[in-house]
Amino acid sequence: MSKRPKGIARFDSATTMLMALAHTLHDKPVDSPDATPLRDRLLPSLDRLPGRLKEWGYAVGGMAEGISESQAGDLDIEGIAEWMVSEYPARDYPAAFIGSSNGALTHLAAAVGAPWLPQTFLCPVRAPHSDPDDAQRGFEQGKSIAAALLAAWPRLAVHHIQDPNQDRLLLDKLRYFHLKLRALPLAFNEFLMRSLPGNSTLFVSHCTQQWPVTRTSDRSFFQFGALGGATEKEYLQGGGRVAELLARYGSDREQWDAPAPTDSVPEAEWGLDEYLKSPLKKLAADQGWQLLEIRYQDPEALSFVVAEIYRDWYLAAGIHATRLTVASYLLMDPWCTMRQHAIPFWLMSGAEPSAASLARFLDRQPRYRDIDMLLFSSGVESIGLAPLERWQALLDRAMQEGALVGVDSERYPQDISALAHFDSALRARAPLFAPPPPLSVEKVIAGIERYGARHGVTLHKLN
Repeated sequence: MSKRPKGIARFDSATTMLMALAHTLHDKPVDSPDATPLRDRLLPSLDRLPGRLKEWGYAVGGMAEGISESQAGDLDIEGIAEWMVSEYPARDYPAAFIGSSNGALTHLAAAVGAPWLPQTFLCPVRAPHSDPDDAQRGFEQGKSIAAALLAAWPRLAVHHIQDPNQDRLLLDKLRYFHLKLRALPLAFNEFLMRSLPGNSTLFVSHCTQQWPVTRTSDRSFFQFGALGGATEKEYLQGGGRVAELLARYGSDREQWDAPAPTDSVPEAEWGLDEYLKSPLKKLAADQGWQLLEIRYQDPEALSFVVAEIYRDWYLAAGIHATRLTVASYLLMDPWCTMRQHAIPFWLMSGAEPSAASLARFLDRQPRYRDIDMLLFSSGVESIGLAPLERWQALLDRAMQEGALVGVDSERYPQDISALAHFDSALRARAPLFAPPPPLSVEKVIAGIERYGARHGVTLHKLN
């Protein structure tokens, strides 16, 4: 795997999912999302520090991921795209995926043996003295950074996101800018053209989730808050849970004072900017590819559909799957999941809405013999975080064993070292077998058409 360029974060969903899929296509297990042996060795020591000191250490470690404000205007988008495609094996593929980040989609692409290219990635910018709760200051100081990023590449949309509920530890040292490609970088074009023969299929992952924003230009937006345990109303208008969070973290505020929203646009991390569709349609037409859009609003909706597709895939190979692997935000290993003949179910976070998604899934399923759960630690006692008792009750639905994997229940959600060893802990849970033959494109299409509608997932031809 090549060296990651500046301006793209290891702790971002897009980066982690791309690397997890690339490892799988190289027939390798996943490394930790941090992907540096030194940091992996330091994480357990960091977890042993007292609470505030541990939070400080986590924030300082995250700051190393960021670029300076002066570097924003020189961000090499083409270089980042070249790094992304270089992670994948150079060969012909039966299909490719592009668009919104999604953990379930990552597992689907792994089963097909196909690459995925993200539209969106996180560019963190260092801000060593920022206040996660000061929305107005964050908004004002982010404008110049957004303008510099826009100048770096003319076909980019910049979404400055400030979420003091879930990201407050890193926002103490960083500002988050999710960058959305409105056109294909040259490296994406060349990779797809040399990797997809004629009559191949290109799938567009289209999450339609919207969020209220304050527009700062025709291509830049400020988003306060994000999908998770808190509601849009709580971010913008406050409430008892907001006041409690702020008091717990020593703030004098009782609510946040975010800029008034002026628009509603695709959600910064998960939503698809539809400007990308036009160049995809042209490229698919020129190359003779089938262009299909997988459309959904709730990022977790795809998890229900992919789980059913996996079950059918295993059955066709004579495998009766009795193990469920619950992936969580960055924590996933498609390589291991397939080799343990497990059904994957990806959750966006450790918040209550994600626990409710898993509960709905289990309500409709035959009981699993074993359930392995990877539970992402954000380091924050955030609004809406589901307590461990809630997760344990879901694990108790297993007939034989339900277990938290690689998670220290006494430290959660401050168990940062789980990032370093969740993958090896998952591999130790069950024997590894050869996976079934790759899932065909036809089975993907049939599975989405069969299972999608009941979960709000639809398939559309774009050419």
